Order: sequence, then structure tokens, then C-alpha cells
Amino acid sequence: MKILIVDDDPFLPRLLDIQLRNLRLKDRGFTGVTSLDRARPAVELLADADHDIGLLFCDLVMPEIDGIEFLRHLSDIGFRGGVVLLSGAGAATLKTAFAVGKAYGLNMVAYAEKPVPPDVLTHLLQAYRGDAPPSATITADGIHKVLALQQTRILYQPVIDLASGRPAGFEALARLPVPGGRLALPTEFLPVLQHADGMAQLDWQVLLRVASDLPAVRELVDGAFVSVNVSASLAGTDGFPDRLSDLLATAGVPAGALRLEIQDADLGPGPDATLLANLARLAMQGVGLAVDRFGSGGLHPAALNGTPFDEVKIRIGAGAGNADEVEVAGKQEAFNALGTLAADHGLRCTAVAIESLEQWQACTRHGCARAQGFFVAPGLSIAELGHWLSEWAQPAAPVPADGT
Repeated sequence: MKILIVDDDPFLPRLLDIQLRNLRLKDRGFTGVTSLDRARPAVELLADADHDIGLLFCDLVMPEIDGIEFLRHLSDIGFRGGVVLLSGAGAATLKTAFAVGKAYGLNMVAYAEKPVPPDVLTHLLQAYRGDAPPSATITADGIHKVLALQQTRILYQPVIDLASGRPAGFEALARLPVPGGRLALPTEFLPVLQHADGMAQLDWQVLLRVASDLPAVRELVDGAFVSVNVSASLAGTDGFPDRLSDLLATAGVPAGALRLEIQDADLGPGPDATLLANLARLAMQGVGLAVDRFGSGGLHPAALNGTPFDEVKIRIGAGAGNADEVEVAGKQEAFNALGTLAADHGLRCTAVAIESLEQWQACTRHGCARAQGFFVAPGLSIAELGHWLSEWAQPAAPVPADGT
């Protein structure tokens, strides 16, 4: 088992190599150290099932694919080895990146500012406990048990108003605990839940938790909203607007504090009569309504004219990290076209999956009102929101597209 160092700085890998070898690596189970100066070849190496890398040291600031994008790629290929983050960008940036890695389900070991003193390096090696166990199989029975015990975890991802640079609200992200102490991502449990007809149960449980949390959230950010993804099947059930109104009244929060998102693909060519009537009643109550993953092929654009949606959410960041220039240009063109379509229908546009400064600036250039993604922050617990808000308020918000 080897250690891999990924850093474009030609000096640091050599220094780290010497430091590591002086720490009697063989006694710790490592057979050697190798290094790469780019993330892309590292992804290719680690995607090979026969690789022998057990511990990875990764810089955050690198060309082509930065450290944050690299973490997503590691998650995509299922890397189970340990990950240590290194950077000269400061402790706050490292802490956020570490949280991103954990949110991706990676085996995050530690982080440290560069250069790394020998005693800190010794501590990092001691913190490594081997590869993470294989991901636990997620079953319908396991999910229903979590729901029955009301163990669903809710994280809140900040949504930033691009005009002011301030948080306008948060999106509630559902996570389910699985054996081993890990929180499963929606990509893992949603297909199982949809097959087992359990989406409505999860959605209502999330709404219950969010209604309970909203007073605390709005204490942190005056007037903030929380948006929740719900299935069309729940939103289209008889009496849903009344149940939701009662829930918000019991929690003591106004209807405008809640926004509901329904995925484009879940709407079909257009909402049926029951769903459309419910959406109209929700809008009359003051609940905000958004089409999530706008442009994914479900809702016919012409149907927007007869719906009470006031916002669309468009993905810009996901999948761009390993794309060539032509593919990136195509994604940008599609994003721009969707933004124009939304504006033509009088809908506010929120860009999601923002992972870089370039993507943030693209949003400001093309008329997006709001933005969210790992470039701003990952999903955070209520307890973490206060600290994040104080840090976000300290430096200036990311610079706009014109650099002013």
C-alpha cells in the first residue's frame, strides 16, 4: 500500500516525500510514496481497481481540476482510501473543504496548512485507520426503519442573493444514516425509496423537521426561507395544502418562509388537474414554488404559462470538472438558454451546483438572482450555520463578473 501526493507545487511533494520516509513508513504499513502534479491523472490512477494507494495527500489549489472538484471525482469513482487535505489558503477554507469531502462520503482523515511540520505529519499518519469499509447496502427495509424512527438528518445549504452577496435562505438536504455511521446521499437512497413507494413519507418527514427548524433559521438570518424538495405525488394528494398550512401555523412561521421544489422530470409534460389546483392554493397561501433541475426534459416549456411557479433552479456545476472545452462550452450554452427561457416567462433563476469562481461569475453575467453550491458552502447542520454565517460576513463575498 502506497501514499499518493497530488500537488502542482514541485517543491512540496519532494519535501513531503522526505518527511514521510523519515517517519518509518514500512512500520506503518506503507510500501512507498508516489506523487502527481495534476488531479486528472490521479483520478485516472485511482479509478483503476488494481491501484495500491491507501492514503492520499491532496492540495486544494491546482490547475484544471481544483481540490474541491477532485473530491467529487474521488467520490464518483468510489475511492475508499484516506484523504488528507493540504493548502496554504487558510484554516477556514480547509475546514470547509474537509466538510465537503465528508458530505461526498469520502474517508476524510485530516487537514493541515502547508508546509506541514514533522510533528503534525506524525499526527496525520496516526489518524489514518485504513480504508473505509465498503458502503453498506441500502435496502427498502433499512430506509423504512430510519423513517419509522424519525432518524432523517437535515442539512441546510446556503442560497446566496447575488445582488447583495448575502444569504437569502437555505435548501434543506435530506440524509439518511446507514450502518457504519455514514450519512447516505440522495443518489444512494432515492432510487430504492422510489421503487418502494416511500417518497411521500420521506418528504413529509423532511417538512416536519424543517417546520420545527425554521424559527431557529430565521433567528440566524432575518426573513430567510427554507426550500424543500417534494415529490409531485405528495404535492398532488388531496388536502396537501391544508396539511401544510396547519403544519406551518403550528410551528409559528409564515407561509412565505417555506419554498417547495418539484423536479422538472417529476412534473411530466405539465401538472395534472389535482396537482395544479394544489399548487395554485399553495401559491395563494404565500408558499414559494420552484421547478428544480429545470430543463431536464419533463415539463414542456409552454406549460409554464399556466402554472404558479415563480422560480427555476438550473444546474451549472455538476459534471464540468472532467469535461473538455467543447463540452464545457456546450454546458454553458445550455445554461444560458435555460436562463433566457426562464426570464421570458418571468421566472427567477437560481443556479445550483456552483463549484468555482468562474461559475459564480457566469451566474452574475447571465441574470441569475441566486446561487448555491459547494463554492459557497456544503450542507450544514443548524449548529454549524452560525459559525458559517460569521465567516461569510467577514471577507467580501466572491467578486462579481466584472471584477469590481
